[in-house]
Amino acid sequence: MKKFNRTIKRFLALCLCLALLAGSTCAEEIHVLSTGAWDYLDYWFTLPDGRMVLTGTKTEVTDNYTSRGWVLCMNPDRTVSWEAVEGDESGNFSGDRAVLLADGTIAVLFDRYINEQNVVVVKTYTQDGQPTGKTFDIPGNVYPIGATSAWLMLCQPDKETDADETVVVDWDGKELLRYGGDGIPGGTGNPVGNADDLVLVGFDRTENSRAKIVKLDGLTDKVLWETTLDRQLPDTAGASLWSGIKTEDGGYLALMIEYGSDSETLPDEWNRFLVKVDAEGRVQRIDGEVFERESLTAYQVFSYGGKTGVYCQRKQGRSRDSFRPLVFCWFDAEGKELGTTEVNLDMEDFPSVRQYLDWEPDKMNPEPTASVEAVIPAADGLWALASCYVSTTDSEGIPGTLVDSNVIVMIRIPELGE
Repeated sequence: MKKFNRTIKRFLALCLCLALLAGSTCAEEIHVLSTGAWDYLDYWFTLPDGRMVLTGTKTEVTDNYTSRGWVLCMNPDRTVSWEAVEGDESGNFSGDRAVLLADGTIAVLFDRYINEQNVVVVKTYTQDGQPTGKTFDIPGNVYPIGATSAWLMLCQPDKETDADETVVVDWDGKELLRYGGDGIPGGTGNPVGNADDLVLVGFDRTENSRAKIVKLDGLTDKVLWETTLDRQLPDTAGASLWSGIKTEDGGYLALMIEYGSDSETLPDEWNRFLVKVDAEGRVQRIDGEVFERESLTAYQVFSYGGKTGVYCQRKQGRSRDSFRPLVFCWFDAEGKELGTTEVNLDMEDFPSVRQYLDWEPDKMNPEPTASVEAVIPAADGLWALASCYVSTTDSEGIPGTLVDSNVIVMIRIPELGE
């Protein structure tokens, strides 16, 4: 359910298979954050005292659709510490992301879409949720693509020429850097995590796009190094890197997605590989064996407890009776498989989802769906922020979503050995 306008958001033998550690998640391990049909949340960081900061959209559907920007600060026990809802007369306002600044305040980026232009509005809050009064707009149809405590990176697309520009500003709105491209010079990409060194993962803009990772020389458009990856499979139309993180050894880890030329191929059928490069961009390994062997679609890379995790879903047939399992693959620092853990959600915990499964079942093929937006480490374990809803497929195979069914929850992720 995330925005997907520039990047191409998705993706031995049996005797060697690792044991699957699976279990159902009981109601005590699920915390409901919202039952607003069109609401949305994403996680950005944890404060030093353990409180978690999320942003998103809070909506109201009457005769018209009205959206407000939403900031939610949650206590370590997942109760609400404070929240703020921002908006204006346009009724089209959403919270994009949040950053903890060097002075201890929280900067929140809001998107205000009006007259076919996206204006970024920056507001700051104290850690107790009080507005500081500091606010400014970044006009000119721009979209945030990354931020650190020192700077904010945006893309300014040109609809007529498709010649995007990247703009970097400080937290007073002063322009620091501008160059051609959407994140990656001459290409498309996103900064890796919150690393202050400018490393971006994405793809170039050749006819058959290729996955690449680029490091810039600080706040300049000078490329220190770049690595363009060969495709791993024949007959693929393009590739991209996605969901990058910085590793403890100073290198970088990301998912490579290869997609076919068949326009009817859905993103969850695209091929995924886990790519590791060192601090100088030299490829150390490319491996997608576990995803192929276990029939998994990989979506997100994260680190936790000295291990690398990858959030996946199983490529199984559609079912009206149950959610597809949420699978988490685990690796050590050298890329060795450690095993998998699994979350099986109980339909009885989601009555608002269940009621929509009978909506025109012969036409829409409804299926309960859980989509993990973020993986959040906390003092009491690892949690997934997820949207649970009913997805559909019409008679021509075109996917859709019954957004009225949406529920936002946090789900505890079982660790290896549980």
